Amino acid sequence: MATHEPVAGTGGRLRLCDFIREQRALILEEWERAARVLPEARRLSQPRLVNDLPPLLEQLADRVEDVHTGNQGSLEEWPEIHALQRLDVGFDLEQVTHEYALLRTCILRLYGQHLGREGGRDTETLLREVERLNQLFDEAVGTAVARYSRARERTLVALDRISEAALGTEDLDTFLERLLRVVLETTEAVDSVTLLLREGEVLRARASVGLEQEVATGFQLRVGEGFSGKIAAERRPLEVRSAAADPLVRSEALRRRGTRALYGVPLITGGEVVGVAHMGSITAFEFSNEDKLLFRAMVSRASALLVQTRLASREREAREAMRTGEELLRLVIEQSGDAIIVTDERGVLRIFNVEAERQHGVSRQQVAAPEWTATYGLLDLEGRPLALEATPLYRALHGETVTEARWKVRRPDGSVRILNGTASPVLRPDGTPAGAVISARDETERLLRESERSETLALLDSLLSTAPIGLAFVDRALRYVRVNRMLADMNGTPMEAMLGRSVREVLPGEAGASLEPLLRQVFETGEPLREREVAIATAADEGRVHHYLLSIYPVRDARDVVRWVGTVVVDITERQRTEEELRRAAEFRERFLGIVSHDLRNPLNAILLSANALMRADDLPPRHLKPVRRIITSAERMGRMIGELLDFTRGRLGGGIPVSPQHLNLRHLVRHVLEELEAGHPGRELRLEGSGRFEGEWDPDRLSQVIGNLVKNALDYSPEGTPVRLLLHDEGESVVLEVNNAGPPIPAELLPTIFEPFRRLTRDSPHPASGLGLGLYIVEQIVRGHGGTLSVRSTAEEGTTFTVRLPRTRGGPSPSP
Repeated sequence: MATHEPVAGTGGRLRLCDFIREQRALILEEWERAARVLPEARRLSQPRLVNDLPPLLEQLADRVEDVHTGNQGSLEEWPEIHALQRLDVGFDLEQVTHEYALLRTCILRLYGQHLGREGGRDTETLLREVERLNQLFDEAVGTAVARYSRARERTLVALDRISEAALGTEDLDTFLERLLRVVLETTEAVDSVTLLLREGEVLRARASVGLEQEVATGFQLRVGEGFSGKIAAERRPLEVRSAAADPLVRSEALRRRGTRALYGVPLITGGEVVGVAHMGSITAFEFSNEDKLLFRAMVSRASALLVQTRLASREREAREAMRTGEELLRLVIEQSGDAIIVTDERGVLRIFNVEAERQHGVSRQQVAAPEWTATYGLLDLEGRPLALEATPLYRALHGETVTEARWKVRRPDGSVRILNGTASPVLRPDGTPAGAVISARDETERLLRESERSETLALLDSLLSTAPIGLAFVDRALRYVRVNRMLADMNGTPMEAMLGRSVREVLPGEAGASLEPLLRQVFETGEPLREREVAIATAADEGRVHHYLLSIYPVRDARDVVRWVGTVVVDITERQRTEEELRRAAEFRERFLGIVSHDLRNPLNAILLSANALMRADDLPPRHLKPVRRIITSAERMGRMIGELLDFTRGRLGGGIPVSPQHLNLRHLVRHVLEELEAGHPGRELRLEGSGRFEGEWDPDRLSQVIGNLVKNALDYSPEGTPVRLLLHDEGESVVLEVNNAGPPIPAELLPTIFEPFRRLTRDSPHPASGLGLGLYIVEQIVRGHGGTLSVRSTAEEGTTFTVRLPRTRGGPSPSP
């Protein structure tokens, strides 16, 4: 690879600060070539990768020159800004720190080549310049790591809160209000958050916290117009200062409020802009880079949850329509203005509705086949008894379609009614009779009954044709006798082609095979199946699998025998797809946490080793002791946080936290842990009580972690001067350890979720927690790994007591708490 020769300045040998200024272009070119080996850097354009470095080089040159001027400056905000920008494009912490290492290497290598050509110079000054450069890079790395970690933690906590806001609600407006309140409470300097949803080419204010009048007044604007419209049209974030006076801002509510900083981002899902969210402040003229990064991350998560909530709302509406459809179908049969009579191929009655009972003057329980004609006294129009062969039912059972027939019925009370109706055969695909259906109306009240019949049929037709769900009836042979257009479209088969065909013929293969047992189950048991989820591939979507919500219910005749089976089908494919995407995203997040936590240990160990080496150095200036101690303390805290994240990942994805049991005395182990804690908490009393046998098979390192965590919590959440008591109980096959403190009780509403991850207690404490909220979760996982249980009780009288029950061996009993 060709190397670029640095050009000396007019003065021959250059000071390091002057070299950085004059050779800035060469340094940047060398650094870019080296940085392109990073996977994430390959995706960035040249300006996005390099444009932020010239200010850093200028600051480095000024600070190195302090060696000659005696000034003591700092790198100001650049390392923080750089860390946030790299987090936004997907860099991990190792890649961020690696960029600094590459830049330092490029500067020193090129400067060494320059000195080699131009000759040596004062060695002492040269070493002081190099030392100053290294100090500056250490400062930059420390600042970048701290800001990256803090921003990453804020982002993860905010995303978890947004996910929690979406749980337990299917109402869109309730979800939006919860979502915006999470955003408002999470971001700094923000006093208003507004969400506009897209409806065609219009953006309409749907929810707001701080600017509720925008929703109340129905504020809206077109895509491309104003602040929010420009964001939706250009599909990128936008920020303005002094929003109250900016002509781009069209909202009168923002102007009246005196909003200064205004920042908005588009909501994009599936490549489509579904809305715009913006946050405002009346105190700040611009938002920090960290707040803008956090806002973009939260809006991105909210976009997916918004789609899920919309789908849930639509599904709820479909279910309500499905229940309404089922009820209406039953009402159509039972409350029809026509008498509806259905028989099987043997002439046995299967359906005899209320109107049939009224016309014939008998109840359905009194109907007995095949002598029903004699029971009802069928007459011709002259009043003579009607021969069996002349009855509409007999003719329909023998294949004849009878239209507009009239006959009389002599009812048991002696009254006679004139009926006008039709009789039709029901044929199997092979042409053999399967039954008959009669529809008759009372001619005496023809006009009234005809009007009712028209209304009922119109209602039925409207339901079947416009219902957003699939509806169908099948007979005992599992052949379709009635379907609507929606179901035909789902199956990819014309509605006319489905009638008379079996389920297997319309849905060949696994689809029909999976549906047939469900339909037969309803026929055999007479019990409905409600909201059963099935996965079926049909011809409607080129054989792709769709997920359906299926309800099946029986249709009974007067003898309470299931004659037909009705089905109601709702397509929930999109909801299933969204839920699967969210599940994969959650699993990826937890795996990502484990990988990041593991890989962070290498650079963190390097920071600790370097900082400890500086502390042991004899020539370390006194003014540097405090920054070095701060680096060591922060790095050790990060190490503990990384350990908790690794244990959390093992507990979630690795089948539990692993333990390595060995024979030990639990009392001795507890005493050893207490001695270490006493050294770090002078003045606090730690009491250990207990008598009996406390040997067992346990992992000493993991149990030390359990004891240390519980005792430290007890110290943190109890007043100075009060003791922390530890009690050991010998219970035969198990050993019990209790840790008690006299601090304020844990609120009752927090007890059910105290062992969940990322939970922190909100009680007053002289030592507020600074971890990730994983301590008690990891403690419970370790206890479970030993086959034991962990419980807690907390009252104002007794204080707070955590109880650990451990079987003496892993295969021993695990008593319930």
